[in-house]
Amino acid sequence: MSMPAPCVPPRTAVARGSVALAALVAASAGVTAPLAAQRERATVRVEHFAGTSTALPPGSVAGEDVSQQMLQITAAHRLVRQHGNTILLLGGQWRGVRAELPRASAQARVRVQPGVSTLHVAAAELMLLRTFDDRHTLVSVLRPGLYGEAVRVEGAAFVDRIVSARTTIGAGLSYASSFGQLLPIPVVHVVSRPSRRLLVDALLPARGDLWWMPRKGLDLGLSASLVGAQYGLSTAQHVAEGTDLWLANATLGPQVRWAPWGGKWQLSGEGGLTVLRRLEYARDGRSVADLAPGNVPYLRHGAQRLF
Repeated sequence: MSMPAPCVPPRTAVARGSVALAALVAASAGVTAPLAAQRERATVRVEHFAGTSTALPPGSVAGEDVSQQMLQITAAHRLVRQHGNTILLLGGQWRGVRAELPRASAQARVRVQPGVSTLHVAAAELMLLRTFDDRHTLVSVLRPGLYGEAVRVEGAAFVDRIVSARTTIGAGLSYASSFGQLLPIPVVHVVSRPSRRLLVDALLPARGDLWWMPRKGLDLGLSASLVGAQYGLSTAQHVAEGTDLWLANATLGPQVRWAPWGGKWQLSGEGGLTVLRRLEYARDGRSVADLAPGNVPYLRHGAQRLF
């Protein structure tokens, strides 16, 4: 007796599912990225924050202003199995944050640049998308790696549902440190294209993007994003008995993507203001020193190659 042919979801369902997987990548990474950037095969992105005054913990020193820069490098490889029902992305990211943080006084006196610290995230990425009917897609991600001096696994999972030809909505849960602190966070995913030139793409509360595409190769948008991580600190970086650093920035501003040579290479830029910032030393899940940085202008720019 012959076996029935496997059920293959329509191409639209697989494509929308790919959008869901892409959005989760941005949320778990703790970096803002628009819809087209979610299909990035490789990226290099730089971030700058202007200096601002902070509250110094007792027994520490730092400069009058605290500034912050970030460099992020990511790469991914996509595998498709079972007629497109399952998509697997294997990749990794490295993110380095340079910040003028406080130092214990005795340590700072012997340094050429008192208070300057570099924090790292180096994580592998395993992302799985499984389309199990013509409307629903399960998206999951695991991100084991080094977060400062701490080794741990962050991740997330949610289910997307195609509610119309133009709109996909999903919901789930992440366990990540986008807010600076490692927390379980409910997520809501929305991708909607109300017209040919407009696109709404959001994975709340991590990011939300509104795009206008006046012509091929040029996208103009407005972005709201939350980028952060909980960093384990080395002994030399401990301040006020803090063993962890909670660092996060919520930003709002215009952005642009441009493919100057056509094809899969893009340049991107974004600028604006922070609307919320977190910079705290913590121990055993409890804040021990809140530096309370003020809001400042920011700039992001980079290049990416799409799949």
